[in-house]
Amino acid sequence: MKKICLIIHSLCIGGMERVMAQLANNFTEREDTEVHLVLIGRKREIAYKISDRVIVHKPRFEFNNARRTFNTFRTIFFLRSKVIEISPDTVLSFGEEWNNLALLSLFGTEYPVFIADRSQPGKNLGRLNNYLRRKLYPTAAGYIAQTKTAENICLTNEWNDNVQVI
Repeated sequence: MKKICLIIHSLCIGGMERVMAQLANNFTEREDTEVHLVLIGRKREIAYKISDRVIVHKPRFEFNNARRTFNTFRTIFFLRSKVIEISPDTVLSFGEEWNNLALLSLFGTEYPVFIADRSQPGKNLGRLNNYLRRKLYPTAAGYIAQTKTAENICLTNEWNDNVQVI
């Protein structure tokens, strides 16, 4: 049985969220594939229909912005322990800032983590997230780009050298 772990902040209304829901549903149609969806954002909502074969995981705590640093560390711990518990063959993370969190959480584990930035290529994420992207993206098993422009930005910035354009 193959296991796929999908990581995203939520499945609220949005393009990235819709694509993740479609992927989760598509993966469940494959024989011998177990699909896990880990929601790590503040709201962790599901607005799209997903198959009951998708196993959804959410932290049990509310993310309170007043305690942002503490809750970020709780999220990192939750994500790392949940992925280790799932023991997937592959991990796919969506979203620039969320990719940093996923890569940081899973640093030093054996799981291949593929990342996909789902908005403007090369978007300025702020000092901390830009730094994390420079340091963490090269540790990903691969980078999924939506366009050749995104691929070029990824390669030029040396974020990852295993880039696939979809």
